[in-house]
Amino acid sequence: MSQNRLLKGVDWLVLILGLMIVAFGIMNVYSVNQDLGIKQIIWFGLGLVMVLALMIMSGNNRNFFEVYSPVFYIISIILLVGVLLVGKEINGAKAWYRFGSFSLQPAEFAKIGTSLLLANLINHFNASFKDFNFLGKLLIVIIIPIMLILLQPDLGSVIIFCSLSIAFYREGLNPWIIISPIVLLVIFLISIVQIPFYVLLFFGFILLLVVLLILVSTNNREVKDSMYGSLVGLSVFFLLLILSCYLVENLPEKMRESFGYLFPMRSLFFSEPIFFNTVFFGLFGFFISIIPVLINKLTQQKETSSSPFKKQSGLIANVFSLSIIVSFVILLIASSISFISPIVFEKLPKHQKERVIVLYEGEAKYRDTSGYNLLYAKTAIGSGELYGKGYQQGTIKKGRFVPEQQTDYIFTAVGEEWGFLGSTALVLIYAIFIARLYYIAEKQGNRFARFYGYAVASILFFHFFINIAMVVGLFPTVGIPLPFFSYGGSSLWGFTILIGIFLIIHYKNNQGLI
Repeated sequence: MSQNRLLKGVDWLVLILGLMIVAFGIMNVYSVNQDLGIKQIIWFGLGLVMVLALMIMSGNNRNFFEVYSPVFYIISIILLVGVLLVGKEINGAKAWYRFGSFSLQPAEFAKIGTSLLLANLINHFNASFKDFNFLGKLLIVIIIPIMLILLQPDLGSVIIFCSLSIAFYREGLNPWIIISPIVLLVIFLISIVQIPFYVLLFFGFILLLVVLLILVSTNNREVKDSMYGSLVGLSVFFLLLILSCYLVENLPEKMRESFGYLFPMRSLFFSEPIFFNTVFFGLFGFFISIIPVLINKLTQQKETSSSPFKKQSGLIANVFSLSIIVSFVILLIASSISFISPIVFEKLPKHQKERVIVLYEGEAKYRDTSGYNLLYAKTAIGSGELYGKGYQQGTIKKGRFVPEQQTDYIFTAVGEEWGFLGSTALVLIYAIFIARLYYIAEKQGNRFARFYGYAVASILFFHFFINIAMVVGLFPTVGIPLPFFSYGGSSLWGFTILIGIFLIIHYKNNQGLI
């Protein structure tokens, strides 16, 4: 085989950028702790050996990882079950196997096994996301590792599994199935610090605006009827919101105290009293929602059969009825989440509550508890200014003011010693690296390779984005490492194998085209 043919399929840009990130990461871990920096080199070397072993095992079989994806998945599930039985509890989570001074976190490998098996199912069953049986199979594959990880508990790893939704979207999953959980999560978080009645009013008006904009911008009868059905659901929602507020406001004082979680803070948008505002804006929303529907129904009786408002029947009538039900169910779920949110929040342990509330009230108020990490992380990053203090010259780093600086908060060392320019360069390298992975994934000739490639890129993107957001105070502290950068054998092995498998698949697919 000629050298040119042998090297065909090797993506040098991914390899070079990946090695740059690893090398820069080792430098910064070494700056924080020299012993850990040396260990990080060893972990990465062992990770490359594992990838080489997988390449040898796969041989000339282009479908090796697809055929054996169930084996990878089953092994990862066995590891997750085992850690619950014999694992070592660290920082309140039973998520690690302990072998002397070395710890192994199986959740990192569960991401690989789950991604491979999902890619197998999507390729084998030709991915019809309108088939509920097929969706059920995908859901089971995802839920099993998520439930086992929640039992540890490890919320950070569970959040990373949400990244697979990007790969599902590429393969044809309705985007609203992805957007809806994100919106519901936002409602949950906002309702912690805002009166749920006001959160729901605001949410209702946003939906109302979206529906009206769609209504005036389309001539599709089916879409129009769907929007009219949604307006009916919104009108019912506003009335029920008024009713629920009225019931809570008029409870006896002792009973009303048990609903105190519904009124945790003053609203940012409205002044008191709650009942007056809810009734006023609720009725306002009700009339805006119902008037277009009434006009449409009255017009139906007057216009000719050629009118876009002609009397509905068959499919269109079913669309109208179904959209009422769907919109009302979604709004009911949103309402339940909003009302339950402050109650659930109050039941959380104090340190977990503070991690969330720090995002709203600032780290200074909790500087001696959950805000400590964030306060000194921001201080370290800001102290680097434009050019940084120089390699191994970080004073805040030397004082060890930032806990876990070699792992989850490694970006603070970059900010302090390499400054704004160094931090920006690292972010750009990550952006190009992840974008290149998406590009390669899109170029794959089969759905297995394409889905797995998108899963790999999305997992890395979530790790990168959430870690940086966490360090600068835009996301709660959840223990998510920076890919190829944070110290840790498990995470470094996991990322190396994750990308290594994809590059092997890409290489073999290109070799097969020769």
